[in-house]
Amino acid sequence: MMTYQLPCTECGAPTPTKRPKPRRCDPCAKAEALDYSRWHYRTFRDEMLEYHRNHYRKNRERILAKRAARRTAKVQSAVNNGDSTTSFYGRNGSFTGSAWSSIDQAFNFGRSR
Repeated sequence: MMTYQLPCTECGAPTPTKRPKPRRCDPCAKAEALDYSRWHYRTFRDEMLEYHRNHYRKNRERILAKRAARRTAKVQSAVNNGDSTTSFYGRNGSFTGSAWSSIDQAFNFGRSR
């Protein structure tokens, strides 16, 4: 396919193009994209911040309850799995797990402690 050297439509620098039609050079196209993204960010940043502030304000109780539920589920699953990073004692100080779990007993079947 033939390559044409035509002037950039923005700055006039010779720009290689495969179509017989002038186009923008890469630096001009990139500059416009950067300008647009900066404008877009600046325009909508404040609106989005305000939206999220209002959303959190309206749904604060629900959001906090969800976080607490996730936290307790995470702790509970860690205790149930016998994860070594968790304590064997619950929040009220009672013993919740065992160092000699059923998995250990099945693996060491027939052996004594």
